[in-house]
Amino acid sequence: MAALFIAGALTLAVLHASLAIGQQAPAPQGASSAATASAAPVDLEEGKRLFVQNCSPCHGVNGGGEEGPDLHTVAARIGAPELQGVIRRGIPGTAMPGSYTMSEKQAANVAAYVLKLGRAADSEKVTGDPKSGEAIYNSSGCPTCHMISGQGGSIGPELTRIGAMRGAANLKARLLDPGANLPKMQDGPFGNTWTQYLVFRAVEKDGRVIEGMRVGVEDSFTIVLKDAAGKLHGLSKPDLRSLEKEPGKSLMPSFKDTLSAAQMDDLVAYLATLKGAQ
Repeated sequence: MAALFIAGALTLAVLHASLAIGQQAPAPQGASSAATASAAPVDLEEGKRLFVQNCSPCHGVNGGGEEGPDLHTVAARIGAPELQGVIRRGIPGTAMPGSYTMSEKQAANVAAYVLKLGRAADSEKVTGDPKSGEAIYNSSGCPTCHMISGQGGSIGPELTRIGAMRGAANLKARLLDPGANLPKMQDGPFGNTWTQYLVFRAVEKDGRVIEGMRVGVEDSFTIVLKDAAGKLHGLSKPDLRSLEKEPGKSLMPSFKDTLSAAQMDDLVAYLATLKGAQ
């Protein structure tokens, strides 16, 4: 399970811890109060349009989490006014930016739409058995690559809070196609974007093949790959016969053909319980 579920740049823990900071920040000059905007009738269609445009690249089209966390639970917990404040001001020190170009009314519409997404997600029942799912997780070799509460491997991302970060549908999609929709991060003063967990195939001049995911940001002359065994390979590009990206491929195998539908539901149910310290 080497490329399963990236916790992404923004965690729910950071979101909750930073709300107080966001609430203490002064409102932009000339903006009406959030309470006044929230009291006005909301426009869910505008909220949807603005959410898809501004929020879905990180949080997913349905708000269930991608690079950013699942918004369903946190939106219901903090409520519309606080959520509206986060949308407008962002969360200092995290990858969650503010949107001062968005009016209070527009932010209220987005907040209302996010809450609607959360209510729709409540109907998405997790039907599996978490205990059976935990057994499947262990028997499938997942702890070799993933860490939960300090126990396990470090090849794939940590899963301690994955149940708080991803909805059930997102979890299942990652199990079926782990190489799809890999997260992107920005690095450096110019905000260069690079894809995490992207698999490369390097062929040295003697014909030896090294396949692994890129670790860190490559430059014009070097790249570091980590293979499925966790071994690091520092490679000089001029000394290679070829170096190719393998989009859509993952060091983690798909469970599409190895688990039954019931087993998949059990595994998803177990992962959904992983929410860290509450």
